[in-house]
Amino acid sequence: METLNSTVMVNDSDVQDVTLDPGQDQPPVQTLEDIMNEFWEYRVSNILGIYIFPIIVGLGTIGNLLSFLVFIRKSMRSSSTCFYMMVMAVADTLVLYFNALRKWLSFLNGYDAVTESEIGCKIFTFLSYFSFAWSAWLLVAMTIERFIAIHFPLKAPRIATPGKAKKVIFALFLILFAWNCHFLWTVTMDDSNQCIPGEDYKKFHDYYVPWMDAFVYSFIPFAVLITFNILIIRDTSIAMRNRRTLRGRNPLRDAQTDSRAQFHQRLTIILLSVSFTFLVCSCPKVVLIAIRDTQFQFYFDNGIPNFHEIAKYVFVSRLSDLFLYINHSFNFVLYSIHGKKFRKEMKNLFLCRNHDIRRRSTISMSLDVTGHRVSNETALSTVASVMENQPSDMRDQNGTGNGQIPHGDGIQATSNGLRNGFLDMTNNYV
Repeated sequence: METLNSTVMVNDSDVQDVTLDPGQDQPPVQTLEDIMNEFWEYRVSNILGIYIFPIIVGLGTIGNLLSFLVFIRKSMRSSSTCFYMMVMAVADTLVLYFNALRKWLSFLNGYDAVTESEIGCKIFTFLSYFSFAWSAWLLVAMTIERFIAIHFPLKAPRIATPGKAKKVIFALFLILFAWNCHFLWTVTMDDSNQCIPGEDYKKFHDYYVPWMDAFVYSFIPFAVLITFNILIIRDTSIAMRNRRTLRGRNPLRDAQTDSRAQFHQRLTIILLSVSFTFLVCSCPKVVLIAIRDTQFQFYFDNGIPNFHEIAKYVFVSRLSDLFLYINHSFNFVLYSIHGKKFRKEMKNLFLCRNHDIRRRSTISMSLDVTGHRVSNETALSTVASVMENQPSDMRDQNGTGNGQIPHGDGIQATSNGLRNGFLDMTNNYV
């Protein structure tokens, strides 16, 4: 995520003015590349760009493609959260291709696709900013939906649905398209084939665009993610304290609360890990943009370029780019580590097996990755109610004939069976 001014351009004439020394034998004229290569910061930044960027793009493409193929499977796309993750894989791939891949090709070929034509300058710049923002806000939307599912369980079945997720994703697409579409007319090509702000928009790009981009891509999304993840942790902690208080009073409810706690814990870990990765990887670039003009002096007071300062900036910028692209290629690893259901579906994908979903009740099927509490609790309450209201000859599984719910081995078997059933049910959705 760079501003249009984040790369310092120095003309060859400036370099020649620095190297010429009248009255002495003239050495071969140095090119700008020769001068910059004298500094280790510039040499290391080139190594990162030429050798590390393609690795990130390649691994990120494979990971995002596998994530998309897993989340699009029939057993996964019924979940609104999985639908968000599927679209995030697409947005992350756009980030890698319109930013990392484009920069890598410019390192190899010596020219940037952005500078190939006027239309390329406008479209590539727009897609670069748009893809970054879209990916970040998809994560925000998914986190807010997760909070609603935990904090307002009765509203979750109406709000946390794939249909609602599609509407939110489309709304984010339109809003961010409108937010970034100014690049289609505020940037242009100059006489030296550089993609720069138009003459009437230089002040807008110099003073406003960096901060607009920083707030939309990083500051606001991160603040929202931190807030809602804290609320999710709080609600989960309250539920765990209540579970410990009630433990032992009702074996059936213990089985339900244990499975639900594990279910919420896995989802919370996934969201926290994705949010933390987003924070760590995106902050360096945003901070660099904010401090660039005050911390780096690209020209001396006499107007001569400060090449060492330029080399240091290029090195720091390249490192921040590296972290930024890792963020958009790393979600597959997080899903694989924390998502049992994801690993299972990926295995089925590689084995070319269709996932054969076992028959479940309508209530149990309503428990998807958004964490609808009502399914587990209602199902167990229904089971307990049915058992308590059965005729004595049907309830007396151990032949006691006393018209009570069986104790001992019978109730232990029932409790274990319910526990295993609900654990299996919830594990299938994470």
